[in-house]
Amino acid sequence: MTQQTKTISELNLNDEHITVGVDDTLKEGAKRLLSVPGGVLIVLDDDSRVKGVMGYKQFLQAIDRDMDTNSVKCGELMEMDFMEVKNSDNLKDVLKSIKKRSPQAVVSVDENGEFSGYFSPSDYKESKAIVKSLKSLKL
Repeated sequence: MTQQTKTISELNLNDEHITVGVDDTLKEGAKRLLSVPGGVLIVLDDDSRVKGVMGYKQFLQAIDRDMDTNSVKCGELMEMDFMEVKNSDNLKDVLKSIKKRSPQAVVSVDENGEFSGYFSPSDYKESKAIVKSLKSLKL
């Protein structure tokens, strides 16, 4: 029997990101972000819940504002326009929600609400292709 719906959990969401704590300094965040070229920094609280995201733009803004990267915390500069999806969510439904809302980032969480992956632009493209192929196969 063919599986008719694909879920978020079937994608590889472990690349293109690295995590940092809300209380970690911008310097620590920058160091981690540099280890993932083209990626994003996911800002987590102590319970592994997503609080925000950061990209190169936030670090450039910090430099522009002459912020002390040794004392300013990632939580102070993080972008909070992100969408949370569950690993069990249907890909087709997630794609519709992303298109409707257009968040800065999409993150996946497990059944406990803990961070499990970053839904990157390339994951979005892969998902669209999967949904399109399932549609053409009438699944």
